[in-house]
Amino acid sequence: MRIVGFVGSPRKKMNTDTLVSEALRGAAEHGANTEIIYLNALNIRPCQACRKHPAPNHCFFFDDMQRIYEALENVDGIIVGSPIFYGTVSAQTKLMIDRANCLTWIEHDSDGKPVFTPRLEKVKKGAVILVSDIIEDPSAARLPIRLFFHDARVEPVGELFVPHADAGKGARNNEEWLSRAYDLGASLAEAIQSANHK
Repeated sequence: MRIVGFVGSPRKKMNTDTLVSEALRGAAEHGANTEIIYLNALNIRPCQACRKHPAPNHCFFFDDMQRIYEALENVDGIIVGSPIFYGTVSAQTKLMIDRANCLTWIEHDSDGKPVFTPRLEKVKKGAVILVSDIIEDPSAARLPIRLFFHDARVEPVGELFVPHADAGKGARNNEEWLSRAYDLGASLAEAIQSANHK
């Protein structure tokens, strides 16, 4: 069982990174092999909206997004962690999501309506961690992640939303947040194990 955590914060060892790491610890202690990917450290070009089918590749650009494509093809579960900036996911997270549009073919039926067909065969489980200083309604951040999960064939298991994250001493010293992140990772691993035994 392989689970990858994507950290969409530009700041290592801060709230988002801390909570994703704790979720991965929960997953690891429930049988998963885990890996963390810092999106800010990757060289990913913005989507160019080329509208071309890049098959057999995922995209015409070959940059660090290939590492994410490989993960989405092969892992059993993912955790997406992002701070909320201007009401939505961070630029680093959105860059990954935009480049994931090649994971779905867009065709049209006889009536001209678009038909979205996922390219990936493997269905995965997923969890989300959203961290906010001010925003108390994360719905705008949830939308791009929900669409990303659809295209990447990720079935959501759970979410941790942490508002007012800079109040007090942050995630590293907040036992409630750490416990909830750990439980989220553990639940993700258990959901994968349950699905594999069906």
